[in-house]
Amino acid sequence: MSVNGKTGPDHARKPAELKIMDADLPSHSLSQKTVKTGPGHRLYLAVPKGMAPAAGWPVLYMLDGNAAFDFLTEDHLALVPGLMLVGVGYDTDRQFSRERRTLDFTAPDFTATDGQGDGIRPDHVHEGRMAGGAAQFLDRLTGDLRLAAEEGLPVDPARRSLWGHSFGGLFTLYAALTRPGAFARYAAISPSIWWDEDLIRRVAAGAAKLDTPPALMMALGDKEKRSGASGPPPDGPAPATMDFVKGLEEHPGFAPEIYVLADHAHIQTIAGSLPLALPFALG
Repeated sequence: MSVNGKTGPDHARKPAELKIMDADLPSHSLSQKTVKTGPGHRLYLAVPKGMAPAAGWPVLYMLDGNAAFDFLTEDHLALVPGLMLVGVGYDTDRQFSRERRTLDFTAPDFTATDGQGDGIRPDHVHEGRMAGGAAQFLDRLTGDLRLAAEEGLPVDPARRSLWGHSFGGLFTLYAALTRPGAFARYAAISPSIWWDEDLIRRVAAGAAKLDTPPALMMALGDKEKRSGASGPPPDGPAPATMDFVKGLEEHPGFAPEIYVLADHAHIQTIAGSLPLALPFALG
């Protein structure tokens, strides 16, 4: 499938079935709410049953929440009965909102806009989309969306984590580099380093040196290839991604946990990462 215009991978147009939301689980209570801030978001909540710790529940925020909760299962939640999950999705019936996530999950590039404005510009990969809104989305995520998700719930503010896949993984790295204190732990899954490797490297180079960095994990498959790429799947993880994440040890000072998921294509790393990322969010 072409990556520009209105075409794309099959999963990009798949409706979200969200069967987990109708399940009666022993570990968590499931609910959903719509938030009108920004373009409109749907929040999917899995709140542990029982008494919260004195400091409140640790919470994992999951980008592309429509898709994340579509892949979430009872077995996944059984691994972390004391972890609250928040799926941050868009107000759509699909797993993904391609145009919105392209804008929200990609870093501003002030060199492309001559240092003017907010760094938002046309996407150089996907015709007809805009890119560069990550700073604004990070404000929204840690502002109105966080307030709406945690309203009336006992949450430990020192134990918030962020999970993102693909463009969401790229945003997770952006957030960790530009606002490391926004979350205590970051899980970047199959981050789309390829989208603009030079830009994310410039973001990393401009990050402040960290003496006590937040925890960072990364997982990616060994059979991933870009949408629209020809030829057979690769035999191994993306070298550019591996090099970039390992380079974060030198600057700004992360100590990333890196996992390679055997025989996983790109979309498969969502579910494949959950048995790793959910316990990781507990610390």
